[in-house]
Amino acid sequence: MALPQYSIRVPVSQLQLGMYVCELDRPWEGTPFLFQGFPIQSVQDLRTLQDTCEFVWVDRRQSPDVTPLSANLSANLAASAQAKTYAIDYRDEVKTTEPVWREARAVSMRMLDAVRFGKELNVSEVRRAVGECVESVLKHPAASLWLARIKQRDHYTAEHCLRVSLYAIALGKALGMLPLELEELGVCGMLHDVGKIKVPDEILNKPGRLTEEEFRIMQAHTTYGYQLLMANSEVPPAAVDVAHTHHERMDGKGYPRQLPAQRIPFKAKIIAVVDAYDAITSDRPYSEGRSSLEALRVLFEARGTQFDEVVVLAFIQLIGVYPPGEIVELSTGEVGIIIGFDAGSKLKPRVLIVLDTSKQPRPEQVLDLARNPLDEQGRLISVRAVKPSGAYGIDIDAYRAKGLVVPG
Repeated sequence: MALPQYSIRVPVSQLQLGMYVCELDRPWEGTPFLFQGFPIQSVQDLRTLQDTCEFVWVDRRQSPDVTPLSANLSANLAASAQAKTYAIDYRDEVKTTEPVWREARAVSMRMLDAVRFGKELNVSEVRRAVGECVESVLKHPAASLWLARIKQRDHYTAEHCLRVSLYAIALGKALGMLPLELEELGVCGMLHDVGKIKVPDEILNKPGRLTEEEFRIMQAHTTYGYQLLMANSEVPPAAVDVAHTHHERMDGKGYPRQLPAQRIPFKAKIIAVVDAYDAITSDRPYSEGRSSLEALRVLFEARGTQFDEVVVLAFIQLIGVYPPGEIVELSTGEVGIIIGFDAGSKLKPRVLIVLDTSKQPRPEQVLDLARNPLDEQGRLISVRAVKPSGAYGIDIDAYRAKGLVVPG
């Protein structure tokens, strides 16, 4: 395991709030931690790390607020064992990350407009935007994935390209890619669907089932993308390959060339998974978006045939059962938005309740399921169902704008 020179090995007994954990002493899979790399933000984080590991590696560059390591830290922790477990607050992270997301979205729209009107693709602008996205995902992964859930039907293709880029960067990080590799992967995500600009809108946005001929034209977007990107010497070869091969399948039944699994580039396998996830969870002219949980189930069932199994399993681990921004109905009948969870409590998230049992707006209230709250009958409150984006008319971006992403 190669570790960066700025990381230091620290026994879990000497960890402090504010330290940034960049590596564990065991594989991330099977641990309670959703993301590979995170700041220690609560006493609960510390306890979970101590229960899970013997030592970890701390990134000194991203741990600016910690005092020198102290052998007495464990005693301090014992004294604060009954202290309040602080919520992981994404508010500041979202505020920091949002300008990056909005600029990248603008770049994506300009990129597609350039292709649409036959202008030169500004690859350096795409690289700059993606580089900022990589930095954002590395520093604030949860906030970046929250912003990836913001969707506007009128700008589907541009936002889809950006979301695929963000998901790919986060997944590449989970798979152990280095920053420069993540930047190239992000560029692949931004450019993977440029060929769709050459597909007629009446086919691209057709509300019904495509005819055989229309489907053939739709499939040609991979070839169009390949040709468009090949004509620009500044486009990374990997992005050209991904545009051409992101609809190939592990069983050799994909398009446009029916490549066997071993000939499909690894970056294309990553883009294929996140591309499908975003398509399934988004409203399209021909189908309503489905929940994240349903999308993950589709990916899981298609692992090894349509999608690379290792990539699918890593993505499921990354996204989790209840990702921030997901709309859920509780056992009480109330409806809310997932706003996060503590380490070790992935199945008991914090929920911002926004609708009452009659599905009418109500004063917002944060409910932390990890604290095992009870309903009026004395029964544990739990998640009854996961709903697709936009369910009950809920606009998660409106709540984000109100500053209610997380509890204060």
